[in-house]
Amino acid sequence: MYPDWFVIALPAMAVIFLWLGFLSFFIGRQNKFLKSLFPKSGERDIRKKFEEIRETVEGFQKELFGISKKIETVEEEGFQHIQRVELMRFNPYDDTGGDQSFTVALLNNEGSGIVVSSLHARSGTRVFAKDVKEGKGGKYQLSKEEELVIKKAMEDK
Repeated sequence: MYPDWFVIALPAMAVIFLWLGFLSFFIGRQNKFLKSLFPKSGERDIRKKFEEIRETVEGFQKELFGISKKIETVEEEGFQHIQRVELMRFNPYDDTGGDQSFTVALLNNEGSGIVVSSLHARSGTRVFAKDVKEGKGGKYQLSKEEELVIKKAMEDK
């Protein structure tokens, strides 16, 4: 019916056509990319295209430098915000029940800020606020509870 060479040639030709289709697809994609990179309307000079790319990269580098400076500024300002907070409840007097008095430390990263104490007794409640500089009391002497809460706040981070 068919000659012997035809039985071998038909599959070989099918493989060759598939290979040619595969190569045509990738060559077409490559040509499409090159046409987008070097359009016919403009000058098709690769040096000019590389110069455009270099200018774009330099622009990105300048933007990145500006962003880095802004981040440094935000970080520096962030250290001045309240970052260390500690609360302690306690009973300062023997004649009252429960831990209704408290001391809270509100400090920045360097340990400066304020400590607020509220002392609750039967006769009333008193609130005190004292400044703290670098983990130490400022103008006013600190109570043992205030010193303890400042110490705990400084240990947390």
